[in-house]
Amino acid sequence: MEVRVAMLAPYKWRVGQVVWADSGERNTGSNSIARKNFWGIYFPPEDWELGVPAVTVASAAAASGASQTRVAMQTEASEESSQTQALQIPEGGTIAILRGIASNGLPFQERDLILPVGERDATMLIGPMVGLGSKLQVIFSKNCVEDAVVTATSHSREYDRWRIWLNFSRVLLVAKG
Repeated sequence: MEVRVAMLAPYKWRVGQVVWADSGERNTGSNSIARKNFWGIYFPPEDWELGVPAVTVASAAAASGASQTRVAMQTEASEESSQTQALQIPEGGTIAILRGIASNGLPFQERDLILPVGERDATMLIGPMVGLGSKLQVIFSKNCVEDAVVTATSHSREYDRWRIWLNFSRVLLVAKG
């Protein structure tokens, strides 16, 4: 059986074939005829971190002026020790992946530049609109994933994207280039 799947915002549609159906549960699976990325979710390639300034995690001693920092390896550390470590983001920002749920209820994942703008805040341009207070994941690398909360959104679009401001639980240290 042939089906038509439509997305309302932005409006687009694809034709596909039903590959399985469960009449009792009313679930179906379809296979798109066109091999384009219809949903707009992109997964990073294996080498996505190459050429991008690294985000590091500095211990409390490093944050207060010591010269050594270490890269964060997410371990099963206590809540207290993770709060004493700061994310060290390059002054000009870095590329990160933002993952969450848009205002229309659809999941999204976008990759773009994230810029630090305060002790615990950063800003980023994204395609879908997100609501204030939304909880999002910011993926800096395979081993550094942080939760953030949307504290502000722009009133108009900038480069056909929305600017959002994110608040992190960790302190963001700006690393001078």
